[in-house]
Amino acid sequence: MRKVSGGAIAIALIILAAIAFILFSAVGQTSSAAVDTASGSHFPCTVQSVYDGDGPINCAETDTTGKQVRVRLRGIEAREADNSCRYENLCPEASGAEAKAQLTRLAVGRLECTSFGPSYNNVDASCRNPSGQDISCEMLRSGAAVRWPQYDPDGRLVPCVPAPR
Repeated sequence: MRKVSGGAIAIALIILAAIAFILFSAVGQTSSAAVDTASGSHFPCTVQSVYDGDGPINCAETDTTGKQVRVRLRGIEAREADNSCRYENLCPEASGAEAKAQLTRLAVGRLECTSFGPSYNNVDASCRNPSGQDISCEMLRSGAAVRWPQYDPDGRLVPCVPAPR
Protein backbone atom coordinates (compact mmCIF):
# COMPACT_ATOMS: atom_id res chain seq x y z
CA MET A 1 0.00 0.00 0.00
CA ARG A 2 1.32 3.41 -1.01
CA LYS A 3 1.37 6.37 1.30
CA VAL A 4 -0.31 9.54 0.11
CA SER A 5 1.66 12.69 0.79
CA GLY A 6 0.18 15.62 2.68
CA GLY A 7 0.61 17.81 -0.39
CA ALA A 8 -1.53 15.45 -2.52
CA ILE A 9 -4.25 15.47 0.11
CA ALA A 10 -4.19 19.28 0.25
CA ILE A 11 -4.48 19.53 -3.55
CA ALA A 12 -7.37 17.04 -3.58
CA LEU A 13 -9.18 19.06 -0.88
CA ILE A 14 -8.69 22.29 -2.82
CA ILE A 15 -10.09 20.69 -5.98
CA LEU A 16 -13.11 19.31 -4.08
CA ALA A 17 -13.74 22.71 -2.49
CA ALA A 18 -13.59 24.39 -5.92
CA ILE A 19 -16.05 21.87 -7.38
CA ALA A 20 -18.40 22.36 -4.42
CA PHE A 21 -18.20 26.16 -4.83
CA ILE A 22 -18.99 25.94 -8.56
CA LEU A 23 -21.96 23.63 -7.97
CA PHE A 24 -23.30 25.79 -5.13
CA SER A 25 -22.99 28.92 -7.30
CA ALA A 26 -24.79 27.27 -10.22
CA VAL A 27 -27.67 26.13 -8.02
CA GLY A 28 -27.94 29.61 -6.49
CA GLN A 29 -28.20 31.22 -9.93
CA THR A 30 -30.97 28.91 -11.14
CA SER A 31 -33.21 29.35 -8.13
CA SER A 32 -35.42 32.39 -8.25
CA ALA A 33 -35.90 34.80 -5.40
CA ALA A 34 -39.30 35.07 -3.76
CA VAL A 35 -40.60 38.65 -3.86
CA ASP A 36 -43.52 40.40 -2.19
CA THR A 37 -45.93 41.61 -4.88
CA ALA A 38 -48.65 42.91 -2.56
CA SER A 39 -50.07 46.33 -3.41
CA GLY A 40 -47.55 49.05 -2.57
CA SER A 41 -44.56 46.70 -2.58
CA HIS A 42 -41.42 47.40 -4.57
CA PHE A 43 -39.91 44.33 -6.19
CA PRO A 44 -37.33 43.38 -8.83
CA CYS A 45 -38.24 41.64 -12.07
CA THR A 46 -35.46 39.89 -13.93
CA VAL A 47 -37.00 39.78 -17.41
CA GLN A 48 -37.24 36.37 -19.06
CA SER A 49 -39.74 37.16 -21.83
CA VAL A 50 -42.44 39.55 -23.02
CA TYR A 51 -45.84 38.41 -24.30
CA ASP A 52 -47.14 41.60 -25.94
CA GLY A 53 -46.99 45.40 -25.69
CA ASP A 54 -48.53 45.76 -22.23
CA GLY A 55 -47.44 42.45 -20.78
CA PRO A 56 -47.27 40.17 -19.22
CA ILE A 57 -43.58 40.49 -18.68
CA ASN A 58 -42.43 37.13 -17.33
CA CYS A 59 -39.95 37.52 -14.47
CA ALA A 60 -37.44 35.02 -13.08
CA GLU A 61 -38.69 35.80 -9.58
CA THR A 62 -41.54 34.02 -7.82
CA ASP A 63 -44.06 35.52 -5.43
CA THR A 64 -44.38 34.48 -1.80
CA THR A 65 -46.61 31.55 -2.82
CA GLY A 66 -44.00 30.21 -5.26
CA LYS A 67 -45.82 31.33 -8.44
CA GLN A 68 -43.79 32.97 -11.23
CA VAL A 69 -44.21 36.75 -11.24
CA ARG A 70 -45.88 38.08 -14.39
CA VAL A 71 -46.20 41.87 -14.70
CA ARG A 72 -49.07 43.65 -16.47
CA LEU A 73 -47.97 47.25 -17.05
CA ARG A 74 -50.08 49.77 -15.15
CA GLY A 75 -52.14 52.35 -17.02
CA ILE A 76 -51.55 51.37 -20.64
CA GLU A 77 -53.18 49.24 -23.32
CA ALA A 78 -51.50 47.91 -26.46
CA ARG A 79 -52.77 45.75 -29.30
CA GLU A 80 -52.87 42.04 -28.60
CA ALA A 81 -50.29 39.66 -30.07
CA ASP A 82 -52.77 38.80 -32.85
CA ASN A 83 -53.04 42.55 -33.66
CA SER A 84 -56.58 42.87 -32.31
CA CYS A 85 -57.80 45.43 -29.80
CA ARG A 86 -59.79 44.28 -26.81
CA TYR A 87 -61.43 47.69 -26.48
CA GLU A 88 -62.13 49.84 -29.55
CA ASN A 89 -61.62 53.10 -27.66
CA LEU A 90 -58.21 51.87 -26.46
CA CYS A 91 -56.57 50.90 -29.73
CA PRO A 92 -53.16 52.37 -30.58
CA GLU A 93 -51.99 52.80 -34.16
CA ALA A 94 -48.93 50.59 -33.64
CA SER A 95 -49.40 46.94 -34.53
CA GLY A 96 -49.21 44.18 -31.95
CA ALA A 97 -45.81 43.15 -33.31
CA GLU A 98 -44.49 46.73 -33.13
CA ALA A 99 -45.74 47.10 -29.55
CA LYS A 100 -44.15 43.81 -28.47
CA ALA A 101 -40.86 44.77 -30.15
CA GLN A 102 -40.85 48.16 -28.39
CA LEU A 103 -41.56 46.61 -24.99
CA THR A 104 -38.91 43.96 -25.61
CA ARG A 105 -36.37 46.76 -26.28
CA LEU A 106 -37.38 48.64 -23.11
CA ALA A 107 -37.79 45.70 -20.72
CA VAL A 108 -34.32 44.22 -20.53
CA GLY A 109 -32.33 43.04 -17.56
CA ARG A 110 -33.58 43.70 -14.07
CA LEU A 111 -36.57 46.00 -13.71
CA GLU A 112 -37.60 47.79 -10.52
CA CYS A 113 -41.37 47.58 -10.16
CA THR A 114 -44.07 48.91 -7.83
CA SER A 115 -47.15 46.75 -7.36
CA PHE A 116 -50.71 48.02 -7.51
CA GLY A 117 -51.97 44.54 -6.63
CA PRO A 118 -53.16 41.51 -8.57
CA SER A 119 -54.64 41.68 -12.06
CA TYR A 120 -56.05 38.28 -13.04
CA ASN A 121 -52.96 35.99 -13.03
CA ASN A 122 -50.55 38.94 -13.19
CA VAL A 123 -49.28 41.75 -11.00
CA ASP A 124 -50.51 45.22 -12.00
CA ALA A 125 -47.31 47.26 -11.72
CA SER A 126 -45.33 50.22 -12.96
CA CYS A 127 -41.71 49.41 -13.75
CA ARG A 128 -38.45 51.19 -14.51
CA ASN A 129 -35.67 49.64 -16.54
CA PRO A 130 -31.96 49.78 -15.57
CA SER A 131 -31.68 53.12 -17.46
CA GLY A 132 -34.34 54.59 -15.14
CA GLN A 133 -37.01 54.86 -17.84
CA ASP A 134 -40.64 54.41 -16.79
CA ILE A 135 -41.65 51.65 -19.21
CA SER A 136 -45.36 52.58 -19.38
CA CYS A 137 -44.44 56.19 -20.11
CA GLU A 138 -42.00 55.19 -22.85
CA MET A 139 -44.59 52.88 -24.44
CA LEU A 140 -46.99 55.85 -24.61
CA ARG A 141 -44.34 58.24 -25.97
CA SER A 142 -43.47 55.78 -28.74
CA GLY A 143 -47.12 55.37 -29.78
CA ALA A 144 -46.97 51.62 -29.13
CA ALA A 145 -49.64 51.92 -26.41
CA VAL A 146 -52.42 54.24 -25.30
CA ARG A 147 -53.21 55.49 -21.80
CA TRP A 148 -55.96 53.60 -20.01
CA PRO A 149 -57.49 56.23 -17.70
CA GLN A 150 -59.29 53.66 -15.54
CA TYR A 151 -55.89 52.23 -14.53
CA ASP A 152 -54.16 55.60 -14.29
CA PRO A 153 -56.65 57.37 -12.00
CA ASP A 154 -54.07 59.78 -10.57
CA GLY A 155 -53.02 60.90 -14.08
CA ARG A 156 -49.39 59.89 -13.57
CA LEU A 157 -49.06 59.01 -17.26
CA VAL A 158 -50.83 62.09 -18.72
CA PRO A 159 -47.51 63.93 -19.39
CA CYS A 160 -46.30 60.89 -21.36
CA VAL A 161 -49.11 60.99 -23.92
CA PRO A 162 -47.93 62.52 -27.20
CA ALA A 163 -49.77 65.63 -28.39
CA PRO A 164 -52.31 64.95 -31.17
CA ARG A 165 -51.03 65.53 -34.70
